[in-house]
Amino acid sequence: MSNEIGLLPTVIEVARIVDITPRMRRITFAGHGVEVYASDPTRVPNIKLVFPRPNGELDLPDNDGTGRLRWPDPTVKQFVRTYTVRRLDPVAAEMDIDFVKHGDEGLASGWAEHARPGDRIGAAGGGGVVAPASDWYLIVGDETALPAIGRMLERLPEGARGVAVIEVADEHEHQELTSPADIEIRWVHRDGAPAGTTDGLLDAACAVAVPEGDVKRFAWVSAESRTVRAMRTWLRADGRFDRRSTLVIGYWHIGMSETGYGRSSDHDRVDDEHDDELS
Repeated sequence: MSNEIGLLPTVIEVARIVDITPRMRRITFAGHGVEVYASDPTRVPNIKLVFPRPNGELDLPDNDGTGRLRWPDPTVKQFVRTYTVRRLDPVAAEMDIDFVKHGDEGLASGWAEHARPGDRIGAAGGGGVVAPASDWYLIVGDETALPAIGRMLERLPEGARGVAVIEVADEHEHQELTSPADIEIRWVHRDGAPAGTTDGLLDAACAVAVPEGDVKRFAWVSAESRTVRAMRTWLRADGRFDRRSTLVIGYWHIGMSETGYGRSSDHDRVDDEHDDELS
């Protein structure tokens, strides 16, 4: 696994926008800012995005020379969110980031709802870990984790097996996911229930038959905090997985901001996810 952060603060520009499902918007960024990110050998799965203030001003931190971000105004931190880089093309200097559509609800979703080609936001760091080589994988998440799941599946080792359990609103939110590994995709639908209010994802994940014996297993879980806490308990019960073979991350909590939840909760997110370190 890696949790290095090497991305210096930069600006990325919107090149294209497409709704890949009714509730998922893919925004392609291009230009010099993406070149900066793509050229960094320590780049990691996640990236911190800095969104403009309500008045349109975009404030970026700088590097204080010691490997930490220095913010000219601490209030800028409230305009920062962490996302997964879904696709990166260093040759074309393009980067895709997927946003769950909530209309004007929320900082990032509100920006994505009204984004147009030429709009600019900041990229001010990264973080995260990658799945280690294993024989069998259990991957569990809701639509907020779907970009990370898609990226992860594409990078699993050929010959590995496993199951991915993914909760979405309904069948229209299915995405075509590919992997060199033999991964069974199981979709779970909320069918009208609000996100984070049902046990469908938890029940489906706990119904997966985990192989026994001398099999190197790895479990990755990310969703709303209530499901994540219950999944952690299930994973560690009866010796299914030891702590070193799991990564359990609460992506969000009903009624809390990303930063507030990240700092107050006990999950496996690495320290750099909400800190200001660069490397």
